[in-house]
Amino acid sequence: MSALAVQTIATFNQPAYDAAYRTASIRAQHSFFDQHIIEDEEAGFIAIDEGDYNGLTQEMIDRIVHSIAGEMADDFDLPDYSRASHIAAGIDLEFDAEDCPF
Repeated sequence: MSALAVQTIATFNQPAYDAAYRTASIRAQHSFFDQHIIEDEEAGFIAIDEGDYNGLTQEMIDRIVHSIAGEMADDFDLPDYSRASHIAAGIDLEFDAEDCPF
């Protein structure tokens, strides 16, 4: 008799992966946080938003199979606003009553 253990490898659930990928892709367009596709015993694969969790547990990190970066930018990341933030708004340290136009 052989003492070798038989391992079963779960079949890849393509429809569940595709659905999780679509969900993560759509969410990433409107999120500051990364979207992760993780393996799930019941659903096959699910998409999670990193922002929904205080910090991902190591168990969740170990189950990540794909990540999509969050694509939402801050208002200050846009080119028009970045130029506007450099408009001179200096402080005149020598300001006195004579400089006041009214």
